[in-house]
Amino acid sequence: MAMETVLKELESRIEELVEAYRGAGERCAELEAKVEELEEQRDELDRKLSSSSAVNDRVAELEQQRDQLAARLEKVLGLIDGVLKG
Repeated sequence: MAMETVLKELESRIEELVEAYRGAGERCAELEAKVEELEEQRDELDRKLSSSSAVNDRVAELEQQRDQLAARLEKVLGLIDGVLKG
């Protein structure tokens, strides 16, 4: 009888280990899915940051063009004023 009790105890512990292993496998799958989700979010943020940098570069370029046009306009207005006064 002692051997049967030991075998039942061993069987019970093996079942506990198998159940724990299944739980660990399920948790691992959940964590892998979460990692994939976080990687997608990171990629989206990288795209937005890159897009934002491109937009900022374009804004700087347009501001520079605006300043150049303002300078040219001031020059033309100065010429017109000179002709009208002369």
